[in-house]
Amino acid sequence: MTLHATIASTIRQAIERHIFPGAVVLLARDGHVAHHAAYGTTCYGDPGSRPIAPDDIFDIASLTKMFTATAALRLIEAGALALDAPLADVLPGYPQLAITIWHLLTHTSGIDIRLSALRELPPEQIRQAIYRTQPQRAPGEAVAYSNVNTLLLGDLVAHLTSQPLDHAIARLVLQPLGLRETMFRPPAALRPRIVPTEVDADWRGGLVHGHVHDESAYALGGVAGHAGLFSTARDLLGFCQAWLLAAEGQPGGILGSTIAQQATTSQTPQHALACGLGWMMDRPNFMGAALHGSFGHTGFTGTAMVVVPQQRAVVIMLTNRVYPRRTPAQHHEVCAALVDLALGS
Repeated sequence: MTLHATIASTIRQAIERHIFPGAVVLLARDGHVAHHAAYGTTCYGDPGSRPIAPDDIFDIASLTKMFTATAALRLIEAGALALDAPLADVLPGYPQLAITIWHLLTHTSGIDIRLSALRELPPEQIRQAIYRTQPQRAPGEAVAYSNVNTLLLGDLVAHLTSQPLDHAIARLVLQPLGLRETMFRPPAALRPRIVPTEVDADWRGGLVHGHVHDESAYALGGVAGHAGLFSTARDLLGFCQAWLLAAEGQPGGILGSTIAQQATTSQTPQHALACGLGWMMDRPNFMGAALHGSFGHTGFTGTAMVVVPQQRAVVIMLTNRVYPRRTPAQHHEVCAALVDLALGS
């Protein structure tokens, strides 16, 4: 079978297994799109469902973290922030703990708190609860992926730029890269292109459509360092391509090569999980057989992006796997299969 036919078969099998109702897949090599197609529907065969389109807008969930991390890294590169700066020295109101910006970017802060448990609180009380949370282990002792790390990083970016976080990310990341279809709180006019996520009958009273799925980001008004962005496959390709070019030291990168290479190199070789500065590194569960040095990220709603520098390949997979209700995630295995197909093409 051709690459296109094999990808189509892989995605259709996932839809038949109810891993997700629909998907957009984009593969690129050397900056050229090798495959970009949509599959399935927004809501299986339920009322209001429609076919997925290649330019549909998805809630990208934790892929937001990489936009927040990129904004922070741009501030570091500009000299407005130091990677080893204690968070307490640069974020007003944060207690004197031995947590640095590096710890936040590598998920080694030792802080862990279930943010969704705070969703009934007003935004200021949510932040107060987070700021009062003590590390469960010494900073740097272990890698423990947590939304709190990037939420705090987002608060810091907003403070240092004297702007709301959505404005800061737009100025530092989206506008320089021309990513016009990546945004927090998308306007109602775009709703026909937005793919819905979960039927949240318990808290929000129905289908979450056009509003952020993540409960804590929703409680914070739709903008947070760890979740809230909506985007398209094309825009995410532009973002990943800008990172690839930056790491190569080529024009068009979002950062200089020195900090980009540091960010895309494992900072945690002594730990089981490899983390760059923001990026997940060398994760076969969703990167398949990608070569050492590959980087990417996943999102709870069913999204993923993977960059394989040695082959100059980018894989984007967007789904709404939480429809109609969240179940144990299986979309990672589908993304891993797509990466393997991309590298074999």
